Amino acid sequence: MPKPGRDAGASKDSKYDLSKISARVDRVNVSGLLRTHNDYVMRAADGLFKANNFQDLMLEALSTKSYLHELGIFKDVSVHIDVSRGTGASPQGYEVTFKGNEMSRMMGSAGTEIGQNEGSLRTELTIPNILGRGESISLQGSYSSTRANDLQLKFWKPFFHTRFKENRPEMSFSIFRQTDRYDISSFQTTNFGYLVDFSAHTMVGVDLTHSLQYENSIRDVGLLNKSVPFAIRDHCGPKLASLLRYSVAYDNRDGNVFPTRGIYLKSVNEYCGLGGNVAYTSSTAHGELNVPLFAGLVAQFCGRVGVVKETKNTTQLPINSLFYCGGPLTLRGFKFGGAGPVIDGTSIGAQTFWCTGAHLWTPLPFAGVFKNLASHFRMHFFYNIGNSNSFSTENMRSAFGMGLAVKLAERARIELNYCVPVRCQSTDKIHHGFQFGIGYEFV
Repeated sequence: MPKPGRDAGASKDSKYDLSKISARVDRVNVSGLLRTHNDYVMRAADGLFKANNFQDLMLEALSTKSYLHELGIFKDVSVHIDVSRGTGASPQGYEVTFKGNEMSRMMGSAGTEIGQNEGSLRTELTIPNILGRGESISLQGSYSSTRANDLQLKFWKPFFHTRFKENRPEMSFSIFRQTDRYDISSFQTTNFGYLVDFSAHTMVGVDLTHSLQYENSIRDVGLLNKSVPFAIRDHCGPKLASLLRYSVAYDNRDGNVFPTRGIYLKSVNEYCGLGGNVAYTSSTAHGELNVPLFAGLVAQFCGRVGVVKETKNTTQLPINSLFYCGGPLTLRGFKFGGAGPVIDGTSIGAQTFWCTGAHLWTPLPFAGVFKNLASHFRMHFFYNIGNSNSFSTENMRSAFGMGLAVKLAERARIELNYCVPVRCQSTDKIHHGFQFGIGYEFV
């Protein structure tokens, strides 16, 4: 047996403070570049040359590895740190080498995609890094038996290699064809057009994500059956829409699906009427606040509001740009679009809506026993209130209940709730009992 005295002392002395070990980077190598131009990865090493101790060197090396992954040219990247040798090597110098494996010239994927209260089958064919600086093109298609079908040809170009790399700027151009079904109103829309998008981050005080889009599309409204009110029939036929869309988001939550603390804010604004025969302005805002309590309990408060207005060029507000309040994502205890105006027994969208939700999230009982499995589940008690075409609380709708939520890969969640509507209107379509919902943005 080893002698306890000497071995115990060696074990204690084996812990070093890496921040006290002087180090500097003499050279950085990036290997594995086949189709990629050297200047596209040169800025990856900017942080490494600023390291003055071994701890900073390791942290910057991991940050550079993550950055190289974000460039969208490598399948995987490995890091090797070695003592600097040869002429020009400094006494505390190190040489860092990143070995990358570039993506193949063509990639394909198939799987499922989570939308707002729908799931779809998605396929994608991508040609990455076409011109050697991250430019890529993809053909994407998705199919859903319930609502949306989508076909899109997209070209995008990141500008991460420029001096604005901290802002993550990216531009894209898409040609798309999208079909949306509104079964509750007995119509569907088919949009065919193109979209230009510019996105970036700003970090002046807070980290904000911006997106500026221009869309030009033909919107064709068709009927799903013959017994449709004239108010909906009046919207049928193709129309040309030309619009600008700006969105901004702030997110400091510690998780996307089951956050325990933090705030999430998002705003989307549209101006349609730059051409064509469709004109309106639209604004929506979504907010979420999470407050940790005790014993794993989390209080969550959510809210969403939307307004669509006419402009001086508006002849008729497009029915597919109106808001549908109700459903498991907005106002639980009501069917999708079931808490809004009705014409001849058929729900139509509203020009304004608002809804709020208060939640108390709690871990499952015996969560400490099945830690890995239980981390994907939560229980919650909720109370929702909201209204359409009115910002007053006079005729508001409300419901409460409890349910079970399941996390899907840090991107979306499934909810199975038992809902009890409290206040409703005579024309509302309520859903008393169990209600199923799937999506990534709930109220």
